[in-house]
Amino acid sequence: MEYTPEQQKAIEIVDKNLAVTAGAGAGKTRVLVARILYILRQGLADIDEIVAITYTNKAALEIRERLRQEMMKERKDSILSKNLRKLGTAYIGTIHSFCFRLLRENPVEADIDPDIKILEEFRANAWLKEGIERTVLDNLENTLVFQLTSKLGFSKLVRELYNTMINMQNQGIEPSVIEKMAVSDEEKTIALLICQSFKTYQLKKEKQLFLDYEDVLQKTFVMLKNNHEILQDYREKFKFIMIDEYQDLNFVQDKILRLLGEGTNLFVVGDKKQSIYGFRGARVELFESLKADLESRGQAIVLKDNFRSDRRIIEFVNRSFENLMTGYEPILANRCNVGDKNICFITPESTGTMDERRRIEGEFIAKKVLRMITDEAVKIYDKDIQKYRNPTFRDFAVLFRRKTHLKHYIRAFKKYNIPFHVADTGSLMESSGVKNLLYALKTIEFQDNISLYGALSHLFNISDNCLVEYVLTGRELASGIKEDAEYTGVSESLVKAFQLIRSWCKIKDKVTLRELAGTIVDETGLLSFLAQIDLLEVESLYKFLDLCWHYDRQGYTLKEFLEELADFGDEQQEATDASEEEDVVKFITIHSSKGLEFPIVFLADSGQDISFTSSDILFDPEIGFALREDKDKWEKLKQHLEQKEMEEAKRLLYVALTRARDYLVISGEVKSEKKESFLKWLNQDSTAVQEIPIDVIDQPSEVIVEKTKLPSLEKTKHCRAKTQIQPGRVPVLERYSITSLGEYARCPRRYYFGYVTGIPERIFYKNDGGIPKLSAMERGTIVHELIEKIHKDNIKEKNINELLNSLGYSLGFEDVNIIEKCIQNYIESDIITLKGEVFSEIPFTYRVSDWRLLTGKADLLVFEDDGATIVDFKTNTQIHSNLLDIYRLQVLAYALAISEIYSVKPKRVIIASLFEGKLIQVETSQTILLECKNSILSIINRIESGAFSDKASEQVTCDFCAYKNILCKLL
Repeated sequence: MEYTPEQQKAIEIVDKNLAVTAGAGAGKTRVLVARILYILRQGLADIDEIVAITYTNKAALEIRERLRQEMMKERKDSILSKNLRKLGTAYIGTIHSFCFRLLRENPVEADIDPDIKILEEFRANAWLKEGIERTVLDNLENTLVFQLTSKLGFSKLVRELYNTMINMQNQGIEPSVIEKMAVSDEEKTIALLICQSFKTYQLKKEKQLFLDYEDVLQKTFVMLKNNHEILQDYREKFKFIMIDEYQDLNFVQDKILRLLGEGTNLFVVGDKKQSIYGFRGARVELFESLKADLESRGQAIVLKDNFRSDRRIIEFVNRSFENLMTGYEPILANRCNVGDKNICFITPESTGTMDERRRIEGEFIAKKVLRMITDEAVKIYDKDIQKYRNPTFRDFAVLFRRKTHLKHYIRAFKKYNIPFHVADTGSLMESSGVKNLLYALKTIEFQDNISLYGALSHLFNISDNCLVEYVLTGRELASGIKEDAEYTGVSESLVKAFQLIRSWCKIKDKVTLRELAGTIVDETGLLSFLAQIDLLEVESLYKFLDLCWHYDRQGYTLKEFLEELADFGDEQQEATDASEEEDVVKFITIHSSKGLEFPIVFLADSGQDISFTSSDILFDPEIGFALREDKDKWEKLKQHLEQKEMEEAKRLLYVALTRARDYLVISGEVKSEKKESFLKWLNQDSTAVQEIPIDVIDQPSEVIVEKTKLPSLEKTKHCRAKTQIQPGRVPVLERYSITSLGEYARCPRRYYFGYVTGIPERIFYKNDGGIPKLSAMERGTIVHELIEKIHKDNIKEKNINELLNSLGYSLGFEDVNIIEKCIQNYIESDIITLKGEVFSEIPFTYRVSDWRLLTGKADLLVFEDDGATIVDFKTNTQIHSNLLDIYRLQVLAYALAISEIYSVKPKRVIIASLFEGKLIQVETSQTILLECKNSILSIINRIESGAFSDKASEQVTCDFCAYKNILCKLL
């Protein structure tokens, strides 16, 4: 294919600076490769004297491969042959890889250790959050910090600070800058927390010889700015600097490249219409500014021709955006038409929930794909064979703004046996292996139907039909993992899955996060399964297991770990899409599709609302930051950020539409005229639809959607979330754990810190990096497991180390001694002689009033003919003279719940202090249980009214409280 006159200029003008505006499908990669080859052939520079910066590693690899192929064709050319040998060391890569190379070439001047390593993003995120948590904790004596923590909750405050700091990093904003931006006392407090958190994070990286990606950029800039000799050497060495996708660079990247490019030959390519990485700090105005500068010292070229898309698709894009995007510059079609109607809107008219609507839309798309595959009139142009042909599955791509609702479309494709591939966005949490493991971990922790459904479907490959059959028997899905589950008529594969999950639930509090995750991987064969499919998936799984280990070192529980992962977000990374030879439909986010093209594009869920910023802390590098408390300032900044996000969303739509070569199908339903969406924007100007032949399908004959609705797998007995009570609606059930109510009874302040602000006790204990001793909770869990084994195997005497080893534990001497003493005291106690049906670790839920539920787990329950014995084990190593007073309400609550659930009289209620070898009988009667119930309701009322200022009722509660030294005195 010949070059256009403008492309030829971009290739051959090498004696001046060039700024190239390249629209979608303009062939800029081809031009960039041709320009490098032209420079080499002219003898103007060798390949190692040229810098080519790309936005993704994939783009860099493509340029290298194209150069290699062209050089191989002309191996007899001495110049190209010489440069072919140097190609492996060429400066072709992302801005981060380029800068890291400069640092490694100058470790002394850059002030880095030669063994420095790049900190992977997932670990950097974890370290940063760890630093924020420690900083908030250390500053809780500051009245404003305490007020913020109380108002937002500990977890939310940490998350808000984290998001602000990530935003600052992406924008290249130093912590000292935000200090200067702070005006009010509240803003100064936030600035203080941010600066100290950054310092903590930075010290940890330095200690362990790591740089994160932003460090790489900052250190490179400082090195070049402060070392004129090094800067001059690189300016002389790099005769040509070429930068692609300049519209996606941030401030620091811009400063580095401007610094290096001064006095050399700069060639920059960009397109403001395709700037879609604002969440990473990309500043579209940087390209426009540099373009103006370079034009004054060189020349500007516009590549308007689009070689990718069919003429009607280009016309539709131009018509749609001429009013939608300010200053829109039309692109020129360089191809003819494929057919009469190669643009289609699928707008199914449906009712019901949004999930139901997306399910129907997914089926519309699936049917449309099948129809296009079999329709002889549908032709696409194959560039390799240079002729039209019928499409295959690999010619289709389904694009999404985000993957939140992807499952509905996947189910539709599975239903119609359409092969598909969900493109990996490079994010750890997007890995299918990691997702499957997370389904299992969430099931173990929450035992909810949704997570269990995910685990059974994806990890165990249980069919929907099999799950539906189970639910249709009247059983809740989650009932299958209960101890008393009944499996009559249930398939063998489902029974085995239930039993395996139940075994994981039993060990979750007895092993580390890494051990639990490793057990799941081993027992399901997940690793070997992934190894047969995709080695990148294996790598992601190993990274996740490493992440589990990291959180183990910080003492996280499974629940806390899962909560942390929920904050990781789903920031899109560059795509690792399916092989071109794989005949599958590709599901891919619009961000990941950047730089790609597909013969047939479906833009799915285009009616999805575009949500905007609503954080309590807002930040912008030009305006500063604002807290929600400062309503006027916050609203002003919110509007400013929303406008920027709105403009970027329009650019994202532009990128989506311009991925299509031959056919474009847009599907979705406008959900609200008040809210913005892609579909609403495309419908605002009807001229494109009126003047261009477009197919509009709402209930097409070829798409017959089955109206059968699967039984809901989301039904649960109880719901914790609060919702506003609407007229005619019943209130949502509130759930309280007996442990938490006992905590309130002992100390309302302790309850407040642990359950309201959410400040975890673990954060008060600094970890020196060694193997930690068992916590009281971990020790208690092991003792409970040993007791269960003693009852099951009728063990009277046995070496405790042997018992521990049989359960897979290897503990320190001190922990073994404590556990041994607890178990020996238990074996010698009267409890071991109790007759009747013995049950350990029995979970229960009890309705204490119309809309309030109590949850708990009985340590030991012995049913006899004349009643039940309820035993609550305590493994405290501290000797308490008043254990009865401390735990009375808690054990009576167990007795109350069990007596009513099982219609049994509590014969004995015992607190067993195993370390002391002491059994304390708790008096019980109907009157006492009624008083207990009233006390519980009184406590719940006080909690709901916000009464948390009272101190502990017993001094001993204070003596061993993690909150006492810092937090307690703040109330």
